[in-house]
Amino acid sequence: MISGSMKATDSAVLLWKSVARQPEFQEGFLRLNQETTIRTFKNQKARFLQSERFEFTIAMKELFRPNSTVENEQLEYLIFRVYENYKNELYYISKKDARFSIDIVFQFIEFLYSDGKREEMEALLMKETSLEKKEVDSIIQNIKAFNSLGTYFQKSSTLKKTIEKGEQILLVMAKNFPSVPWLALESMFYLLVAQYALASKYSCESLLRGWMKEYGFDENQYVVVANFFPPGTSLLEFRGKYTNAIRSLHDASANVRPEYDLLLLRSIGNYFSSWIVRVAHQMETDYQMA
Repeated sequence: MISGSMKATDSAVLLWKSVARQPEFQEGFLRLNQETTIRTFKNQKARFLQSERFEFTIAMKELFRPNSTVENEQLEYLIFRVYENYKNELYYISKKDARFSIDIVFQFIEFLYSDGKREEMEALLMKETSLEKKEVDSIIQNIKAFNSLGTYFQKSSTLKKTIEKGEQILLVMAKNFPSVPWLALESMFYLLVAQYALASKYSCESLLRGWMKEYGFDENQYVVVANFFPPGTSLLEFRGKYTNAIRSLHDASANVRPEYDLLLLRSIGNYFSSWIVRVAHQMETDYQMA
């Protein structure tokens, strides 16, 4: 689910994803058929989809035991994790401000380089914002997951192959990042697909020209920003170039720091994010209708 997306979500499918992401399932210690299990969830909503932890545990034990080689104590812990993951998915749906957004990545980049501070990420965010530890942990884990997911795209020979392996890749990511909701990982995947699809057709120069037209900037303002993105820069290099630009501006002494350049950079970061999100939304919609 792309941040802000209104697509309908199936609770039974989300519960299945919460099962399928577990190491016990992926390593073959728990064997369940996807279609049959989802149908069971839907037919017994009160027991699986709408129950509290105690009733949920009883129902899951009945489902898992005949299909599992996991010891009883480990089975309890497995069901505990499935329940927590499922509730995390429901929370992700209900809280729009909890959803992953590519904007967060760019805000995070600028925050890290403000005033040249190099403190440990979590401590810095806790110190300088009103965020609670749980929220800070979530931001950090989301960005780590986004970066990790990006390596699959970088290593793949074609975007088509990455898309074809999408479900497999997401299951591995879900196992490696247990606290990140499946819906957030799915959103990251669509955003990266959109970025790579755009990069096959457009360059950073195209992005800058679109930004100039959208915001009504002139050639002088274009040149200021274009200095940070040399001719021929790929859209896949945008984030790295943006990071270097933010770093150089924040490392400049306060009396010579061009604040207007920072303002222009922020606006191009916003434009890039909105462009990626628009395309990702369209791809998500097309996929659902296919």
